[in-house]
Amino acid sequence: MEVTNKSKLNGPMRFLLLGVLLSHLGTYMVTPMLPITLKMDAGLTLVQIGAILAAIAISFQFGSIIGGVLADRLGRGVVIGLGAIIAAGGFIGFGFFEGFTWLLVMAVITGLGNGINAPSTKAAIAALASTENRTTAFSMRGIAANIGVGSAGLIIFFLITGSTKIIFWIAGIIYIILALVSWFFIPNRCGEAPCPPVPIKSYGEVLKNKPFLVFGGVSILIWALYAQLSLALPLVATEILPDPKNVALVWTINSAIVILFQRAVTKYFINRLHPLTALAIGVLVVGIGVGSLYFSSSFIHLVFSGAIFVFGEMMILPTVDSTVSQLSKAQLIGVFFALANVVSGLGEAAGKSVGSRLLEVGSVTPWLTYALTGVSLFFIVLLLKRWNPLNRSLIDAAKSEDKPESAPRVPIIPSQNRSHPYNDWVPEIFFRRKPHTEN
Repeated sequence: MEVTNKSKLNGPMRFLLLGVLLSHLGTYMVTPMLPITLKMDAGLTLVQIGAILAAIAISFQFGSIIGGVLADRLGRGVVIGLGAIIAAGGFIGFGFFEGFTWLLVMAVITGLGNGINAPSTKAAIAALASTENRTTAFSMRGIAANIGVGSAGLIIFFLITGSTKIIFWIAGIIYIILALVSWFFIPNRCGEAPCPPVPIKSYGEVLKNKPFLVFGGVSILIWALYAQLSLALPLVATEILPDPKNVALVWTINSAIVILFQRAVTKYFINRLHPLTALAIGVLVVGIGVGSLYFSSSFIHLVFSGAIFVFGEMMILPTVDSTVSQLSKAQLIGVFFALANVVSGLGEAAGKSVGSRLLEVGSVTPWLTYALTGVSLFFIVLLLKRWNPLNRSLIDAAKSEDKPESAPRVPIIPSQNRSHPYNDWVPEIFFRRKPHTEN
């Protein structure tokens, strides 16, 4: 039986995981360097850089919606490849164009392609993995993603010399390879599982869920703060590092931290806290991490700020997804996560727009604002624990026999589009297990 289970991860599943690795390798060839290139090579202002990064985030959400509709009609393998080809065009375009308007267009194309590609990949992994192997499949997805992220930083550091535009062409080629792999080796259907389309009325059902809507509103602020590191850290690197491309190693180190410590953070903190307490602590740590960039004067300081941030990230990302899964209905979990992705995109876009304006003000203002925002959100999230409808929904979900069994659980999570739904939580205990009691 064990051999059969392992075989479930062969064939198309292996190519899906290869696709995850390639997409993260290509994306993170660009992510750390994009703000640097836009500032130093294209000569854009900080506000223009923020607008381009925000355009990627917004178009990603539209791409997610389009990708979901197309996947029901064309099949997942076709749609994953289509999204990869569109994203490849955007990445290559970044290497050719310099004017703000054209770069904004390339940002929209890149975000749209990644939006079409990413959700179909996650859905295909969930569909093609057997029920008993779904946890393993998503764990392997996380490992593949982190290998891609870590490798991207090393490639930039050791192999890229001269013009940084070459990273866009390499990323484009990687995404073309991803498209070919998807079209030739990934099936369009869902294995042995049915692929029913999600009825439009299901979205109306979600919008009646007040705890989810309130949590989503607060999440927009959380994602706005979370988005600041990918904007601020590369721009700080241009001021303090002799060779700003070395900043890519920060993402490699962050990825290694996730691989090494996510299990421990989940076991000793997240699983022993009320979800909103874990989220509040994570937001506070992220605010401190971004705010600490004010004191950066060397590469080591950037690594230190990134490490603080990533520990907060390891608290936030699994807990947000776990809370969404607890607030959802089992049969509508895909719809809940789709809307949660829209919320994260809105927050990221708003955060990068506002963050770029703060950075243009300069001095201590942006860094103090980031830190104070983290402190403020810490108390706001803790106050949510006292709002009975939300707290009651989480408690009922933890006790329910109809929890969303099909939700992915990921001990080691990727650096984007992460999913780690909560299985259970017990009231505020550290470093010991409190036995469950029957009511």
